[in-house]
Amino acid sequence: MAPRFQLLSVADYRQRGDNVFLVSPSWPTGLPRRSITRAHWLPRVAPADGLLAWLRRDESRWPYFCESYWADLAANPARWQPLLDAARQHEQVLLLHDTPMVEANPFEALAQFLEARLAANDWRAGSSLLASPVCYAAEFEQDHEL
Repeated sequence: MAPRFQLLSVADYRQRGDNVFLVSPSWPTGLPRRSITRAHWLPRVAPADGLLAWLRRDESRWPYFCESYWADLAANPARWQPLLDAARQHEQVLLLHDTPMVEANPFEALAQFLEARLAANDWRAGSSLLASPVCYAAEFEQDHEL
């Protein structure tokens, strides 16, 4: 299955659509303001400047960067919820960024986080057993006479 969240450099952006979101913290030079609606610019979804600087000093920190960034995102779902909403409406969502495509691209970490959230939400929606095992504790105790 193809990833739902596709990274695209601002320099390569040529189309308009409801499935395109700018995720860079500042508006990139060369990108006309009318090319993306204000609602599709999500500057707060980008990693904090300090965290980015920390990663860029040593790209071997990538796993720790991801842990920290994902924890920050998980604590602030309002920042990324529009991206999941768009993924439910479109086959693919384009994440525009102005960061060079290096191996440790912070927006790749964002795409991985969103893919995992989408998969978890899909699993929950398809699951018929959403109750906690605690709900069945009394029933289990009666059947097994603990």
